[in-house]
Amino acid sequence: MKELIFVGRSQDNLELIFMDEDGGEFAVAVDDHIKRSINTNDTASVTTTDSSAGISPRDIQTRIRRGETAAAIANEAGVDATRIERYAGPVLAERSYMAKRASETLVRRPHGEVLLGELATGQLANRGVDTLTLVWDSYRRDDARWTVTVSWASGSGGGLASWIFDPLAHSVVALDDEARWLFDEAAGATKDAKVTEEPKPRLVGLPTVSEPEEELEPPAWAGPGHPTMPVPMPVATPAPAAAADDSPSWDDILFGHRPNDQ
Repeated sequence: MKELIFVGRSQDNLELIFMDEDGGEFAVAVDDHIKRSINTNDTASVTTTDSSAGISPRDIQTRIRRGETAAAIANEAGVDATRIERYAGPVLAERSYMAKRASETLVRRPHGEVLLGELATGQLANRGVDTLTLVWDSYRRDDARWTVTVSWASGSGGGLASWIFDPLAHSVVALDDEARWLFDEAAGATKDAKVTEEPKPRLVGLPTVSEPEEELEPPAWAGPGHPTMPVPMPVATPAPAAAADDSPSWDDILFGHRPNDQ
């Protein structure tokens, strides 16, 4: 018989999701028989018995779901770590399941959509990271969303990238610089090189301002509070006198002389 580990409910809450040791997923419909089995008194009796040791299985699973380790909880509670690990298994499987779902989330890129896990693996491979060292994990936040992480080992000591994963919307949002860098395809081959290369100047486009036609700013000295400057006014130049007309007028013809002749 294959042993299955409960990892959570489906998105529509109509099925229970289980996982085997190989990572295979199984779904069981939540019917009346399952509900009656879950609501038996056996669970309550086990919880009551274990609570006498100082920490209940519910508290153990809640803290591990939030990212704490079994060793840290055992050390704080003063109990043997094996007792904590008895209840940690299902929650660790749930965390692994949510990390897997997040890595299968589609993210938009300029050339189309790609899975987050494939994008992260490709970026880290371009950086020279051994992708076999990648470890995906997750823990639940107080707002019911999950923080999903991927860590890796490298010659410089390794790294960690984090996202917020919303299971209902099936979306991820980068939480830190490493996660944002993994979203940037162009940085794949240049992120390490930026440490030694001198920064290069960039050309920045300036907005084009169209100048209004025939509109000139008034000079500063013509504004209020400034002394005025005399402006030479255009001087009317008299038109040159027309040449005297030597043709005889009617006076010359009738009286034999011009009126101005004395």
